[in-house]
Amino acid sequence: MPVSHVLTARIEASLDELMAELSGALAAVVATSDGFEVASRSRSDIAVGKLAAMACSISAVGVMAGQEGGIGIGQSVIVEAPGGFSIIIEIAHPQSPMVLNLLTNRSEALGQVLFRAKRAAHILAQA
Repeated sequence: MPVSHVLTARIEASLDELMAELSGALAAVVATSDGFEVASRSRSDIAVGKLAAMACSISAVGVMAGQEGGIGIGQSVIVEAPGGFSIIIEIAHPQSPMVLNLLTNRSEALGQVLFRAKRAAHILAQA
């Protein structure tokens, strides 16, 4: 099911807020559950379309890892790299399930990034 214009506007506002709150944020993208970009923000020439597709694939692996490991369905995946973090979070919207991928450099504390990403995903799930 396509994402409504109203929901897309809410997503864009949430991405603007994330980018404003996190000075070390490099990019933020929300994708449909099948990997298509809904909205994105970037401070550089990062290929957000590719990030959208990868986020959905990685999220699916996280879901299955939790389920197969007996700890429940995975809700997020954290990728740590030398240059920063990629936080991938499920957005459990009832009509339009989506995924948020938030990329930051190492100037941001991982706990703060995770908190803000989870807050945004929760708000969008209820939008």
